Amino acid sequence: MDGSANDQVITKLSTRVHELFPLRSDADELKDFVTSSIESIAGGGAVVDKESVAKGMKWVDDDGDGHISKKEVAKYYNLAGKKFMEISKTIKQLGPMLAMFGGMDMNGGGGDGFKMDL
Repeated sequence: MDGSANDQVITKLSTRVHELFPLRSDADELKDFVTSSIESIAGGGAVVDKESVAKGMKWVDDDGDGHISKKEVAKYYNLAGKKFMEISKTIKQLGPMLAMFGGMDMNGGGGDGFKMDL
């Protein structure tokens, strides 16, 4: 786990993973993602060690064989993409309502929106 703080190790790993699973546009983009993921995990004082990583990756290992296959990665990558699309659709549907609330003058200080006097 010493490699989680080593830029050279992260670069080498990102290049190899990108060769096997080209889910990002290039290895540098994957490296940026890996680096930010490590920072988000360890940033809160969490310990990044073999046990914590293994525990965190178990949810991707559907068949429980201890190895993450391309099929398993693709399944969860697609699932994350679908969830992102659902969230985007919800935000788009809520847009008109949020715009209406944005037009309200909640402080009662004038403006073109609704005026809320109590």
